[in-house]
Amino acid sequence: MKLVYWVFLSVVAIWSTTPLAIQWSTLGSSFSFSVASRMFIGLMLCILILLFKQQKLSRHKQALTNYLYAGVGIYITMSLVYYSALSIPSGLISVVFGLTPIITGVFTLILLKEEFFSLSKMTGLLLGLSGLFMIFNHSFVFAETLLTGLASVTLAMIFQAFISVKLKKINAHVSALETTTGALIVSVPLFIISWLILGGEIPNTSLKAALSIGYLAFFGSVIGFMSYYYLIKHANVRVVGIVPLITPIFALLLGSAFNNEQLTSSQIGGISLVLLGLSLYEYGEKILKKYRL
Repeated sequence: MKLVYWVFLSVVAIWSTTPLAIQWSTLGSSFSFSVASRMFIGLMLCILILLFKQQKLSRHKQALTNYLYAGVGIYITMSLVYYSALSIPSGLISVVFGLTPIITGVFTLILLKEEFFSLSKMTGLLLGLSGLFMIFNHSFVFAETLLTGLASVTLAMIFQAFISVKLKKINAHVSALETTTGALIVSVPLFIISWLILGGEIPNTSLKAALSIGYLAFFGSVIGFMSYYYLIKHANVRVVGIVPLITPIFALLLGSAFNNEQLTSSQIGGISLVLLGLSLYEYGEKILKKYRL
């Protein structure tokens, strides 16, 4: 099997398990400590890999700009995701992030001036947003904390989409390892400062939380980031687009099986609309062309 397929499978596996691992990593701990420790360990691993490969970070202007945007993106996105994990099911985090390709398309139109307003894409966008509204509408009635969590993860998703397009616009010619390491060099001090501002306590974390932090540091922060950057660079755009279609399904199943997460009929309806909208957004034009509709 080609390397790109193994990388694809690794991204799907990591993205499917990350939301649940994030929730577990905050058990008996503050979200600020959990994310700061994860990213710090991830940075140390990246530095060790660079030393082992005897590779240096590129330091030209484009590379530094790339690291800055990627680092700020990681800091804001992950801070919001970890905060949201305190109040919403892990499966919902993955579903909201499933809308990333659609929102990315909007930013692509704004920043890169690329074509976006086709019938299938606009229909997919509207269906996805309608599904998200259904989830939010239920949450507003159900609990204020749930609404706050959903708002946080939605902002995280939107900001990540913006950063990904911004990085595409910068187009720095650096490797996935360099991008990951540079981004963590920028973001780790910000995570540590946030942790100190919020109390700076080192909690007595459970074994489950400690193992989750370790898993997220190695697989989420190092393997996951590098695999995703590699996939963007070497895989077909349609292949990359399949990832957010698959991961919410697995994330919901994992949350239900291992974290006793239950969804209401309204939430399931909203999730179905999100997945339908994302499918139409990614593959609607291809289907129309195939059947000449």
